[in-house]
Amino acid sequence: MKEIKIVNNIHIAAGVIWNFVVQSFKNPRRLRFDVIRPFWCLMKLHAATGVRNIGVAQIKGLGDVNVNLTVNSYDRAVLCAITRLVQPKNFFEIGTYIGETTLAVAHNNPDAKVYTLDLPDADSRGTAALEMTDEYLFERWDRGSSFKGKPEEARIEMLSGDSATFDFTPYLGKMDAIFIDASHSYSYVKADTEAALKILSPTGTILWHDYPAYPGIFAYLNELAAEMNGKIFHILGTGLAFFSRQDLVDCPPLSK
Repeated sequence: MKEIKIVNNIHIAAGVIWNFVVQSFKNPRRLRFDVIRPFWCLMKLHAATGVRNIGVAQIKGLGDVNVNLTVNSYDRAVLCAITRLVQPKNFFEIGTYIGETTLAVAHNNPDAKVYTLDLPDADSRGTAALEMTDEYLFERWDRGSSFKGKPEEARIEMLSGDSATFDFTPYLGKMDAIFIDASHSYSYVKADTEAALKILSPTGTILWHDYPAYPGIFAYLNELAAEMNGKIFHILGTGLAFFSRQDLVDCPPLSK
């Protein structure tokens, strides 16, 4: 007869606590990035007063959408699924970097024209109009290299400039989907969002990356969402937040 062994949390608690302390002293960097940072993000999500947390299953029709891309980013997969759901004719990205997201969106939306905006060169970081973040993103300068030479490049237009001073006039009211993933400071996210709202089409959708990890993004989006009666949503399990002029979310509105 096989032995029946019952194990619950009280049986493993002492070992878990001891090993946690030991590993924390051995590798404090791992403690910071694997424990403290995720816990702090969870606290912010629970404390959010404007942005509402939803699961992917609450986005209407998303379960019926198929995407085609390499599996190296769950956030990128969800972003592409949402763009396929809203079927943009024009997509605008603020923050190109090497263009992996640009390529993925263009590939999964073959009828879309894709615009992507980034600074003209690495030296432009020093003359940026507002507060910059993420210095490591300037250690290499090969913006758009992921889509160079690919068939999708024919539908991608690279734009050069500082998003805080860029002239968005030619795009006013024309963008069906917009992705904001440039500098993560409060001032830049605010400026980029204000520009995005101007170029957004009547049925358009704006997506932001790296919520709630960056304090500037967390603070600004919760302020904005409070003004919009909770119409900005964070997708649990991702760093994506979004606002849409379409009815995409299956949940009741917040009471005033």
